[in-house]
Amino acid sequence: MKISSMGCIALGLLVALGSSVNGQEAQGQSGIVAVLDVAKVFKEHAQFNKSMETIKSDIAKFEEEFRGKRESLQNQIRALQNLVGQPEFKTEEAALARKEADLQIEANQKRADILKQEAEIYYQTYNQVVQTVAKLSGTYGISLVIRYDSGPIDQTDRPSVIKGVNRNVVFQRDLDLTSLVLAELNGTTAGN
Repeated sequence: MKISSMGCIALGLLVALGSSVNGQEAQGQSGIVAVLDVAKVFKEHAQFNKSMETIKSDIAKFEEEFRGKRESLQNQIRALQNLVGQPEFKTEEAALARKEADLQIEANQKRADILKQEAEIYYQTYNQVVQTVAKLSGTYGISLVIRYDSGPIDQTDRPSVIKGVNRNVVFQRDLDLTSLVLAELNGTTAGN
């Protein structure tokens, strides 16, 4: 079967046009990819930092109270040494052992409460970040946001170099949502 030169040209145009249309469809489906420095967002998120400062304040207050209770207990233990051989020694020793155990239980419960509070704050903040990223992605037509680290690598610090070498994002240009997310979360305008 012979195809005329005009037929070959028409066939070539159809193939070229078809691949061009398919290329445009693929581009439309791929969308925009952006990056986000999540660690920086947490570091500069005003409400998150305020909540963490509250927890730090609670910890400092508890540690001060705990030190006072511990000192008092130590003083009572030293005073108990004066009762060695006395009939009330074993009773007092048992009471002090219970106080020491109770103090340790109290400290462990406080640690667990603090860890739970921190986890809740991180969880709530992360959800805020995700919601903000979703909102901005919808506004700007972004299909994928990848976590990255914008911090500098300290060439004199081995862990910093290893962390930098293991970064998922090696290069990005003007696709960083970090300042927009922070502006949204902190209620400011981008660039402030």
